[in-house]
Amino acid sequence: MTKNQAGRRFDRFLLAHLNRAPQSVVYKLLRKKRIKLNGKRAQGSEITAAGDTVTLYLSPETLQSFIEERTPPSKRPPLDIIYEDEDILLANKPAGLLSHSDSANQDTLQDRLAYYANGAAICNRLDRNTSGIVICGKNTAALQSLNKQLAERKIDKTYLAIVHGRPKKTHADLHAYLYRSENEKRSHITDRPREDAAEIHTEYEALEFYTDFTLLRVKIHTGRHHQIRAHLAAIGHPIAGDTKYGGKPTRHRRGQLLHCQAVGVTDRLTFTAPLPEDFENFIDERKSK
Repeated sequence: MTKNQAGRRFDRFLLAHLNRAPQSVVYKLLRKKRIKLNGKRAQGSEITAAGDTVTLYLSPETLQSFIEERTPPSKRPPLDIIYEDEDILLANKPAGLLSHSDSANQDTLQDRLAYYANGAAICNRLDRNTSGIVICGKNTAALQSLNKQLAERKIDKTYLAIVHGRPKKTHADLHAYLYRSENEKRSHITDRPREDAAEIHTEYEALEFYTDFTLLRVKIHTGRHHQIRAHLAAIGHPIAGDTKYGGKPTRHRRGQLLHCQAVGVTDRLTFTAPLPEDFENFIDERKSK
């Protein structure tokens, strides 16, 4: 593994290179020890380093079917940069754009980032229809540092969400347990611990009330799959447009009206992303009623 390839989670490295292999297949190959890192079984959560050796126990035909060579775009793809220095880059992801590829021939934020800065990689991801700030590392040391800070919850992330209804409390700290259903491809919330569930902590503050909706500022003190979407739905206030979790569709966005507005990368620096036009249009319409 080269220096430019290092500093990423091993599963993300594999998904980027085996770009035609379904994600479920890659994790199955890891479980069955058909893919090893430095000669040992890997979980996928390992952080890669320069000089690492990846061994794939696959036939040449299977390996070829998992890899598709991508032709660089003739024009530089757009990348909305909020902040950049020699180590980190904060990108403002539009709704509708994947963070990483889940199949071949799709435009992704990672592709745009790689085209802009070779060796750079995404440290956190947002769902396809969630907009806002994504944190990227531009070199191995930065990636390792950012991934460590994210794992230790030292990077604050603040979201804005439009939810159905009016919560009884204007501010709340929500604690629960979240487990993932792979068959349904969604997360579930429970008040009681269970073996396959992780503790979650979601905090919200109501900012504005409309006739049938509320604008919330949301902070997550744990980062689990679909945490905000599932947790708000579990208390009876799904996000507008989030049909997977009980929200009603809107004509403004194909998917949930959820926006990662601010990121505190250090104790002193907080960066914000402006509200997307579809988000603003939804609010303006509600205020005019």
